[in-house]
Amino acid sequence: MDVYFETRMGKPFCIEIGYFDTVLEIKEKIQKYQGIPVSKQTLIFKGQYLEDGRDVEYCEIFHNSRIQLMLTPDATVKLEDSPAKTSKMQVLVRMASSKKQVEVDVEDSIMQLKEKILEVGGAALNGRDFSVFLHGNEVYENKFVRDYEISDNSEIDVLVKPLQHSSVTTLAPATSGGANSNSNFNSKKLKIFVSTQCGTNKIPVEINASDIVDELRRELRRLQEVLHFSLPPEGYFFIYKQNVMEDDRSFRWHHVCNGDMIEIFNGSVTGGSS
Repeated sequence: MDVYFETRMGKPFCIEIGYFDTVLEIKEKIQKYQGIPVSKQTLIFKGQYLEDGRDVEYCEIFHNSRIQLMLTPDATVKLEDSPAKTSKMQVLVRMASSKKQVEVDVEDSIMQLKEKILEVGGAALNGRDFSVFLHGNEVYENKFVRDYEISDNSEIDVLVKPLQHSSVTTLAPATSGGANSNSNFNSKKLKIFVSTQCGTNKIPVEINASDIVDELRRELRRLQEVLHFSLPPEGYFFIYKQNVMEDDRSFRWHHVCNGDMIEIFNGSVTGGSS
């Protein structure tokens, strides 16, 4: 999840942290990405000083929480200087059939980054909607290059979204009578996240609420070629809210909502009720 840190000097910055990270681990990430020594950091959240041994869950830190970062005077100089060190950088953009180098600035927005990718993508991206991924995780247009772990020679993956007539959309079941009035309901788009083995990656996937769960397997195989993540070679099944998902049932039947997480587990499911 993304957490914002505010200082008295310099711009706020964002770092992705885990749900079970300790306060000390958060400080270590700040040191890694912002160059501020752990010993110079004091974190304050909801008016309380955060102790190094406490974790995110205990401190009740959530997605998009804002934490105050208190710095000693010698550390603030490092924070102000850090953007200048990496103002301009070259990143490697990987598309389905090509690789291109793109120059970005640490102060560029992700929207500006996408515009630069569009310039070098040519016909492959012309008129197409696409998403940008770093280390298997999507980067979002409302943020900036400095909000992510993007550095010189970082590799960025581009995933072109399927056209409306793709198999994901056409698998919606037909209904008898009132087809027009139900079409929008059946094709309701959901953006979900799939957690791979041991939670090493969170893959964003766009589906229809009316798609059956087995369609997610096909979409993951397609994404795997672009994002290069691993799937269990001996087979796997999906878990949603601690329940095994049935492949021939729809996401709507499983009550999956926008933004929900689905987990992958090794093996296969045998038996069960009919």
